[in-house]
Amino acid sequence: MGYPPQYGQPSRGETGRGLAVMVVMAVGVAIGAVVTVFMVFNPPSSPPSTATPTRGAEHSEVSVRQAVQPALDAYGSGSYGDFWDLWTAEAQGLIAREEYVRLFEICPPPLPNSPLTIDTVTITGDSARVQATRLGDATDFDFAFEGDTWRYEPSPEERLTYQSPVDRIAEQRRALGFCGAVTPTSPPAPTPTPAQPAQPADPSVPSVPSVPTNPSVPSDPATQPSGFLE
Repeated sequence: MGYPPQYGQPSRGETGRGLAVMVVMAVGVAIGAVVTVFMVFNPPSSPPSTATPTRGAEHSEVSVRQAVQPALDAYGSGSYGDFWDLWTAEAQGLIAREEYVRLFEICPPPLPNSPLTIDTVTITGDSARVQATRLGDATDFDFAFEGDTWRYEPSPEERLTYQSPVDRIAEQRRALGFCGAVTPTSPPAPTPTPAQPAQPADPSVPSVPSVPTNPSVPSDPATQPSGFLE
């Protein structure tokens, strides 16, 4: 014979387990609310960007062309001192301005006063390589961004050259046929010597009367031949 189901109040163990579950659920809800509030007022910071920072307008091709053109104009026109002024500070320590100018005086280029035309510009960070053409020949010029502008940077080969004295550099270039004709310097015209004024006569010395070259000598009648008519 089966027993009827038991009714009535649950045992103490079951009541304790129910209360524990309710407490855990309440604590979980409270923790979730705290985390939600914290996330609202303290959003996570975004990860650092790995993209390359955008360069300013000075690093655009247009800006590079505008900045380096005066240097190329100075070099192409033979204004080598002005060209040296547009070098980087470190490069100017390779050779003095006066010596650089003198190098082109004793070894001028074969075709002076030839303008340079920019063909291409390649920018890499704070460095730029400019290819310019002069009389059909292309030449590469390196520039570095220094002091808010682009300044000329000599190549490694050029740096090695400037370790020698200027006269030695000119001698080597002349032997390779890289020097044009040196324009001779005309000597200055002699200064005419001013004429000395005539000195006044010394009054202490008596003057000697001048003697005529062909004085007239009277004829002696005794020496005249007979028959001479006066």
